Amino acid sequence: MTEKPSFAKRLLHSTLALDFKNQRIAVEPVPLTCPGLPQKFHLARIAVVADLHLPDQVVSIPHLLRCLQMQKPDAIFLPGDLTNSYTDFDAKGLWHLVKALTKIAPCFAVPGNHEQRLDREKRYEQILTACGVHYMSDSYADWHKDGATLRLFGMGEKKPMPLAVEGQPSIVLAHRPEYMPAYCRAGWNIVICGHAHGGHVRVGGGSLFSPDQGFFPTYTHGVYEKDDTRMVVSRGLGNSSIPWRINNPPHLPVLILSAKSISKE
Repeated sequence: MTEKPSFAKRLLHSTLALDFKNQRIAVEPVPLTCPGLPQKFHLARIAVVADLHLPDQVVSIPHLLRCLQMQKPDAIFLPGDLTNSYTDFDAKGLWHLVKALTKIAPCFAVPGNHEQRLDREKRYEQILTACGVHYMSDSYADWHKDGATLRLFGMGEKKPMPLAVEGQPSIVLAHRPEYMPAYCRAGWNIVICGHAHGGHVRVGGGSLFSPDQGFFPTYTHGVYEKDDTRMVVSRGLGNSSIPWRINNPPHLPVLILSAKSISKE
């Protein structure tokens, strides 16, 4: 498999793509109750940067960085598709972005489907880890804060399985929201996803189309809850095969962790 995307994909993307690089970012506080959360992580703030699709992001990178700095996150989660496999791999843009992100807060990442295509994941992982990102692919990383530790897990390609985290909630980065039933069967407590792009076109709170869910998808935005599992889905910050977002501005969820119930601010 070659490094370059097919000519047909490149032609389609360059023909249809629109320049929305100055779009406003919709910041959404998302309170999450986490029984067993270490006290030092109470009210910790996590910014979720998903589906940026460099070099075809729909917001300017300086605008995104300013927005992130204003949120003062304690960590940044990167649940995949920072790059776009329908264009050439933007190694330089990825390096500069991730280097800037790690200066704001500790970063934790998993690959998305665009990184797993065209033999790109190894290159992607090398850039992220060289910039200081905690990279997870069917593995874990520890988030240290004020002397306490919270273990995070990252799903790559393996099927969801139960995770033993004694005395702590299982918090997982997993790119694809359509696997929600499997996350529930695995007993994962909190799962952070992207991939769905908010359904691209949103009307009356519903969505038109999502990758791997098709028309009128179920999991596109917000918090979904079943049994003891809650899944947070970001609408993402860029475009991919469908280069339009209608009633669907770029999305920056900010998770607010708490050991007890808190309301949206």
